[in-house]
Amino acid sequence: MTHAAECRKLIAEARHATLSTIARDPDGYPYGSLVAIASDDRGRPVLLLSRLAEHTENLRARPEASVLVAAGAGLDPLAEGRVTLLGACSIVPDDERAAVKAIFLAHQPSAATYVDFADFGFYRLEPKALRFVGGFGRMSWVDPGDYRDYRGAT
Repeated sequence: MTHAAECRKLIAEARHATLSTIARDPDGYPYGSLVAIASDDRGRPVLLLSRLAEHTENLRARPEASVLVAAGAGLDPLAEGRVTLLGACSIVPDDERAAVKAIFLAHQPSAATYVDFADFGFYRLEPKALRFVGGFGRMSWVDPGDYRDYRGAT
């Protein structure tokens, strides 16, 4: 299996991830948050975020972000696969909201209780770079085009 394929599998199976944004205060520092995640047919992470959350305010100021997804909960998490996707994370346009909502709720059904709250919106990260780590000694930068275009079974 290629590293692009392994990344797509990790993202497709993920239920939670670490979203890292660029803090506004203190300015410029990484700010990590645990978030619920889904992914679209191109493997782009989709997040449902509250405007009240610090990470959302950070994204509104600067869209540069990363999403870290790690496999399973094995005894040695450093031996498990993981991928970090880096890119701009922006609000999903209104004309795509219904489709993204369906994708997100199919993967995160419990979000149905708050998905329509006025302060929540869908954000999507457009991968510009991906770093795959498949365990000790297995790592690479994955081409974003190879990742996006992968169509095998996940």
